[in-house]
Amino acid sequence: MSGVKIIPIGQPRTVRERLLEALGDLLARQGFDGLTLEAVARAAGLERAVVLRHFQDLDDMVTAFGQSAAFWPPVSELRAEVADRFVAMPQKAQLAHFFKATIRGLLARPRTLDILAWELMSRNRYTRLLEYPRVRCALEFFESVTGEVPDSLDLTAVVAVLGGAAMFLTVRSRQSGVFGGLNLYDDEDRDRVDRVLDMIVAGILREAEVR
Repeated sequence: MSGVKIIPIGQPRTVRERLLEALGDLLARQGFDGLTLEAVARAAGLERAVVLRHFQDLDDMVTAFGQSAAFWPPVSELRAEVADRFVAMPQKAQLAHFFKATIRGLLARPRTLDILAWELMSRNRYTRLLEYPRVRCALEFFESVTGEVPDSLDLTAVVAVLGGAAMFLTVRSRQSGVFGGLNLYDDEDRDRVDRVLDMIVAGILREAEVR
């Protein structure tokens, strides 16, 4: 039985939320090709003029969607499980927790995983707008890590490699259920991935400290 809780979409409370939900659903189903204000308005059952009362343009709407917790887990969510003990955790545990929590946060957002799959096949200004909030989230998280990160540690590269691996594994799990013999929706398999992340991060820090 999986311990991952899927983020509920539910019924939007406002027209703005309704439009963002329609945008997210449209991106998950059809990707970025043919994405227009008119397409989002039709998906939401609204007129284009209504959309422009709430968003300046499509870029503004995509930006708002990317910044929403419905799309990407915020730092508060990533730290929620260890919030009361994060500061006291060893630095290697703090760093590893980011990738573990990101995996759980993405698994709880199947629509986001579908959008990330489309991103692999399309590169445009909308995909870049969706990237910015992810970068800010990582920066905010790692700013809260206690202790001095070794000067020899290329943290940007570490985040890119391990974060990319987390995204790829979750997208593949969403698409095919099992990847490399692992089902990330299974608690035991996810624990196996957690242990490997602990070992990788510990090894990276150990190597950086001796340089």
